[in-house]
Amino acid sequence: MAATGARLAEIKSNVGATNTAFGVSIMVGNLGSLLGTFIGGRIAHRIGTRRLVQTIIFGVALSQGLYGFLNALWQVPLVAFSAGTCYALANVGVNSQASMIESRFGKSLLPSFHGSWSLGALFGSLSAGAIARVLTPEKHLVINSIVALVGVTLVSRRLLPILADRQDIAANQVIKHKQAIPREIKKYLYIVSLGSLLALMAEASVGDWSSILLKEDLHLAIGINTLGYSSFLLAQIIGRFSAGKLIDKFGIPKVLRIGGIAGGVGYAAGLLLSLSVVHHNKYLALVIMCLAYVILGFGVAPMPPAYVTVSGSIPGLPTSRALARMGIFSSLGFFLGRGIVSLLAGVVSLPIALLFPALALVGSGLLATRLDGKGMIGANVSSVTP
Repeated sequence: MAATGARLAEIKSNVGATNTAFGVSIMVGNLGSLLGTFIGGRIAHRIGTRRLVQTIIFGVALSQGLYGFLNALWQVPLVAFSAGTCYALANVGVNSQASMIESRFGKSLLPSFHGSWSLGALFGSLSAGAIARVLTPEKHLVINSIVALVGVTLVSRRLLPILADRQDIAANQVIKHKQAIPREIKKYLYIVSLGSLLALMAEASVGDWSSILLKEDLHLAIGINTLGYSSFLLAQIIGRFSAGKLIDKFGIPKVLRIGGIAGGVGYAAGLLLSLSVVHHNKYLALVIMCLAYVILGFGVAPMPPAYVTVSGSIPGLPTSRALARMGIFSSLGFFLGRGIVSLLAGVVSLPIALLFPALALVGSGLLATRLDGKGMIGANVSSVTP
């Protein structure tokens, strides 16, 4: 996915789309994510999360490889929908596995697990920048997809077997698989889902728009225009591998509140400052923008894994069901948020439109104060009648 994101500026050029048209087409991927998260919990319940990951990686690899062959705008939403569906299904499987492992150890491990994702994304982004002038998007993304397919197929053999899924379900039998989630727990899930989607909005905006912003608004060449995304990923990696200890020491609400507010404000300030100097020195603007992406990367780093932890640890609710339910609401809101950025890019400009994800990250940080579980009657789910 990172390799695809790093070459979106070329893909956009190949299909001859405006910012708004391309953004809306990519946004259809969130409808696919909505479908994937809606059915992900049910599939995981039937075949287990390991089998889900092992199966859906073929769809992920194929859909990402297809991005390199797009030459007409109508093809973009079709591939985006397929990619979104496959990625969401994989997300349910992998995050459920990570949450079960974390609960066994009793420590905050999910930030480090997500940090491994960021390491792969950083390698994908840096390699894309290095070979952008040597390999076409078609060849690059096909090779990248094959490598990912082989790697995940080999590693997935070491994931927890279906017995772990059944044990997780058995340990959370207070709320049966087909039983409606109690209103108190559902309300808490809404809060968690909203915080998650706001954070993801900020994170995804970098992958969607950073290479386009640096190429078209900061007037930088292909290859150099991937540095923004790489800067973001480097900060995100450092942040995620250190976030676990911070969360264990200070707690999720405090870490997310500080990260969200500081990350959103710092990113917005850097974005506006880079715009003010780009006509005088585009390389100074690049440095400022990369620093803004670093601040954003540190701020958003602990958020997705922390929200997964909160959702997956709700007493009485099986992990895969909680994550799938959170994913449904996150994907729906994510779809709307992506649409807002795309429409704003057409009405005002892309740089100004990107102030919206900065605001979303601040909102996620403020919402994190509600993650202490106070007032959640669902914390006493032992009183719920099966």
